[in-house]
Amino acid sequence: MENVLLLLSNSMPLLLKGLSMTLLLWLCATTVSLIVGIILGVLRSNMVRIPYVSTMLDGVTFVFRAVPFYVQLLIAYFVIPNLVGLTISAFAAALYSLGFCSASYVSQIVRGGINAIPAGQWEAAQVLGYTQCDTIRYIIVPQMLKIVLPALVGECDQLLKSTSIVSTIGVLELTGAGRNIIVQEMNPLTIYTLLAFIYLCMSAVLATFSAWVERKLEI
Repeated sequence: MENVLLLLSNSMPLLLKGLSMTLLLWLCATTVSLIVGIILGVLRSNMVRIPYVSTMLDGVTFVFRAVPFYVQLLIAYFVIPNLVGLTISAFAAALYSLGFCSASYVSQIVRGGINAIPAGQWEAAQVLGYTQCDTIRYIIVPQMLKIVLPALVGECDQLLKSTSIVSTIGVLELTGAGRNIIVQEMNPLTIYTLLAFIYLCMSAVLATFSAWVERKLEI
């Protein structure tokens, strides 16, 4: 037990550094995912479709959902910079890969939620003189959020787990920090158990926040 406590004490600074990077990357990627995903979902919904534009967005989201995230990460970090002649940091590559890959799934969730709202809601808003933008903002989106909130939280939780992959391009997040400690200390059982516990705690916080938001939306 003393050896375990000593190991945890020595490992904590690096683990906290990795945890802070994981949280920063997750928060930034979640922001990108929700903003882009909601916009795409609205534009791809049945009542808002724009000729040619929505069809093109359907194709883009299909590509991001069809190609594994790990492959997208490697393309963003190695392929695209070579094609355009620019240098991109590992953090930026991870952020954009996570954000846009997740946005494609959020788009599907939002699209399904909007399509589930009866057409009469749109017609009633039109009769009352609402513009399409006001209808979406004040009538459709609030109802849509109640429908899709559990799925959106699930996608955000999945996005948190996906951050564990970005260490492959040099981003020192939580899992990468744990692997570095294991290489030095040769004690994978303790470190991997601790990593699992940390991820479990973060998911529990996210689930608690989701339950609080659901209660608020029911008011």
